[in-house]
Amino acid sequence: MKKFLTALFALILLATTAQAAEPVRIARLPILIQCKMPDVDTRTELETKIARAVHIPLNDTLQLAEYIPTQESTQILSDLWQQLRAQNKKAKLADAMRPLARALDADIIVCPVLLRYSQYSAPAWDEMIINSYARAELIVYDRRTDELIDKKSSRMYHDSYHPQGTASALAKICFDNVIDATKLRHLIMAIKK
Repeated sequence: MKKFLTALFALILLATTAQAAEPVRIARLPILIQCKMPDVDTRTELETKIARAVHIPLNDTLQLAEYIPTQESTQILSDLWQQLRAQNKKAKLADAMRPLARALDADIIVCPVLLRYSQYSAPAWDEMIINSYARAELIVYDRRTDELIDKKSSRMYHDSYHPQGTASALAKICFDNVIDATKLRHLIMAIKK
């Protein structure tokens, strides 16, 4: 009985401590598309990859993080980006992350970008040849440590038609690569500690 009461007390203490801490504010922007628009299924799958990478299991119960609405984040980023570009034509999107975090009072900013997405096909003798290219970028800013991570990945394919050679498949690989390169999942899972 003593073990049960001790375990119950420890659980209550843990839950109280978790609730007393301020939740981490996360701004996950929708994918910024700076190229030809991919089809709806591809966009949905790419958004799902990012959403899963920033998902915290049981967050509704533990309240470790507060997700800032994407409309608010997108509007403020748009305004900041216009101001930055007016001041400096060579400004990069990563330059807007620190001011965006201050404006949103966000602890973590996650900004996925699809930089290039193209696919062309041409008949060649008795087969169809496709030229596909995809390039993605993921900018992650952690205001708590002032760490800005900006990673890019690209893939290309030029050969006979194959489902893994389509621009959609290449874009998915690029997003997996940048999620891994930025260690986004690790950053989000470390919030629990």
